[in-house]
Amino acid sequence: MIDEAKLAVLTDEELAKHPFDELVAALQRTVQGLEAGNAGLEESIELYKQALRLHAACDTRLKAAELQITELGRRGAAGAEPEG
Repeated sequence: MIDEAKLAVLTDEELAKHPFDELVAALQRTVQGLEAGNAGLEESIELYKQALRLHAACDTRLKAAELQITELGRRGAAGAEPEG
């Protein structure tokens, strides 16, 4: 689980190595905190920054998964070609 304290010390590269589901859950918690409207201006800005970092990490994970699927598809297509 990625909590606020852990998020503060992780680099963007370290954050992007976390499982996608953990990143999404942390992003959802952050957005809920913003939507609740209980945070002051400074805290809201920090939550917004966290949300941007988490969104970027999710995007990185999705792009990596897309690349992996594309590569698997290419290998599968190459293996499925009839031998001449």
